[in-house]
Amino acid sequence: MALRYTLVPIVLMLAVAGCSRDSAQEAEPVDPAVSAALAGPLLTEPDLAAMNGAGRALTGTGVASAQIPANLYTPEAIAAAKAEAKAQLGGAIPAAPTASGSEKAIGGQTALDSLRRAYGKLPCEGAANWSAIWATRLPKPLAPYPRGHVEEALGADDDTCHLRAVTYRIGVTPAEALDFHAAQAAEAGLSVDHRADGDAHALVTRKGALSATIYMRPGPDGLTEVHIVTSGG
Repeated sequence: MALRYTLVPIVLMLAVAGCSRDSAQEAEPVDPAVSAALAGPLLTEPDLAAMNGAGRALTGTGVASAQIPANLYTPEAIAAAKAEAKAQLGGAIPAAPTASGSEKAIGGQTALDSLRRAYGKLPCEGAANWSAIWATRLPKPLAPYPRGHVEEALGADDDTCHLRAVTYRIGVTPAEALDFHAAQAAEAGLSVDHRADGDAHALVTRKGALSATIYMRPGPDGLTEVHIVTSGG
């Protein structure tokens, strides 16, 4: 009898714990993306920051990204992203310069592909690792469009070089992403050279030791895919 009454509180505690766990699971959002430490609400995968790829060969596949939240690209969300982009640039976004040619306008399939296309194989590539933290370490004039969803990011900082390679998607058009990135770079004093090949665009920018190429093109899901690759700085 004593044993039976001793077990009752334990059973009740387990039941309560189970209910709490179920409630927590139900409260979890469908998309595990969280806001990163950027000026705008850039969305990144929380698990990426804890995953360090140092010591393994870079393959260009990056780290699997979280599912893009469906409500991130509703008309209301896109309008909010555009409003934030305008606010960051003083209320208006001027048009990007006319394209100077089509050479080097098309990036690679991944952030790493685009990095190699822009710079070849950099000396510090072997020290690079995949982590969402590199998206937050982009130079401010090269930051992603507000509310961009980061899919992969890699980077390295050592005595031989500094590099960043970030892929993100956004619900605005490639032309709108182009205008934003061109205006943001120009405002910070970077040179801006626009290349275009059909609906693919690239901005080649430089200031001092920092150089970057930003590739933009329509993605297969109707979103704009952007690769930001940098060296130096």
